[in-house]
Amino acid sequence: MLATARTRRWTSVIAAALALVLAYPTGAQAAVGDIGFVRTISSNVPGAVHIGPVNPLDWAAAATMRANGDTVYVVAGGDGGSGTAKPAISSFRRAADDTLTLTGCMGGITGCRPTKVGDVVLPDRLYAAGSVVSAGSHVYAATPAAVVGFRTTAGGDLDTDFCVWDDNCGSVSALPGLAPWVTSNHAMAVTADGRDLYMHAAGGSKGAVYHLRRDNGTGRLAFHGCIGEAMPGCTPIGRTGVLKSPGDAVLSADGRSLYIVGSNPGSVTHFRRDLATGSLAEVGCISETGTGGCNVPATHGLYRATRAAITPAGDSLYVSGPGGVTHLRRNTVNGDLAYHGCIGYATGCLGDGPRGTYMDVAVAPDGASVYGNAQDAGSTWGVVTHLRRSPNGDLTYAGCVGEGLPAMCRQIGPTGVMNHAGPLLAPGSRVLYSLGVHWRGAITQFARQTS
Repeated sequence: MLATARTRRWTSVIAAALALVLAYPTGAQAAVGDIGFVRTISSNVPGAVHIGPVNPLDWAAAATMRANGDTVYVVAGGDGGSGTAKPAISSFRRAADDTLTLTGCMGGITGCRPTKVGDVVLPDRLYAAGSVVSAGSHVYAATPAAVVGFRTTAGGDLDTDFCVWDDNCGSVSALPGLAPWVTSNHAMAVTADGRDLYMHAAGGSKGAVYHLRRDNGTGRLAFHGCIGEAMPGCTPIGRTGVLKSPGDAVLSADGRSLYIVGSNPGSVTHFRRDLATGSLAEVGCISETGTGGCNVPATHGLYRATRAAITPAGDSLYVSGPGGVTHLRRNTVNGDLAYHGCIGYATGCLGDGPRGTYMDVAVAPDGASVYGNAQDAGSTWGVVTHLRRSPNGDLTYAGCVGEGLPAMCRQIGPTGVMNHAGPLLAPGSRVLYSLGVHWRGAITQFARQTS
């Protein structure tokens, strides 16, 4: 029995390695960081692995992975209420060869277990979910009307759910300044020890970062303060225009800095974190237009910034946006940021790679490569770009893999799975996952060259 399982495992590993080799044109030699297509999982897509009778990936918004690496969680916010696509959160078991298999889901999709508070079923309460984080044995998804917590089993599957901020929570106090659906696309980040969760809530020309203290046993969250602009009840930061639009929240590995990305006009705000209390203090920002008195970068790469990723060493922060990927050099002592260049087609950037909108960005665990999920304005193509990282953090274009852009990028084979680019997940040195958002929803797995 053990020998058979071991044989199957090595067969899968060999198959993945063969897929990486076959992904390169004849005569080409893969370099460290290059990626090759392994497989796509989706629903009834020719060339893809069929996900099963239930597909909870349509409108996938965010993904995270459990600390031990055995499970990937994906939240899909649905289509906003028209009824054609329901929201859900799903769990995927990660095998030794990094392949993912759907093991369960909760939400409004037929075939998923319903979300509920107590005995009250609320199938649509994950609508517009835009962020998901994993902490201990719990997973949290943020929507414009709630932070929804999920307990997981020892094996990683979703077990039960509970509500931590919502009109339907009953005993849970409302967060200062927030009312359901007034702010949108809340972005979350959680500390490595799982003690503190931070949520950026933005909308209606105001925005703030909320500090929520987490109970490791129950998973419940308690309000521990907020800081922002024009948000009643929160400590003001003394500037306006940098937190009013949704974007991303990224914590440094040392836990000393939190960076908030604002999409309009495009900014990154730096909050210094007290390691003892978890409280935040705003200490600086970089903005596309100088909004709020922020430093202004030399190019337009931060325009409409969307997502960000920090290197494991903490020396660089990379921000994705419609015009490319911007490099912000980080002081590893105090966390301060300084503009250091950009790659893409925004004015002033190093013009290289596909001329498309960068939807997300991820950094490889070894810090040698940065990857971007990109698509064109009409969603006719979608690709993952490989950006090689120099010792000082600057980026050079190293190729792309995807669909619909054969003159420039190696093609994966399946179609209709990457041309609505979504989140990227780089959980280990060997693998990269790219999520397709719509219309079917998909996860495409790439093997990463490590030597």
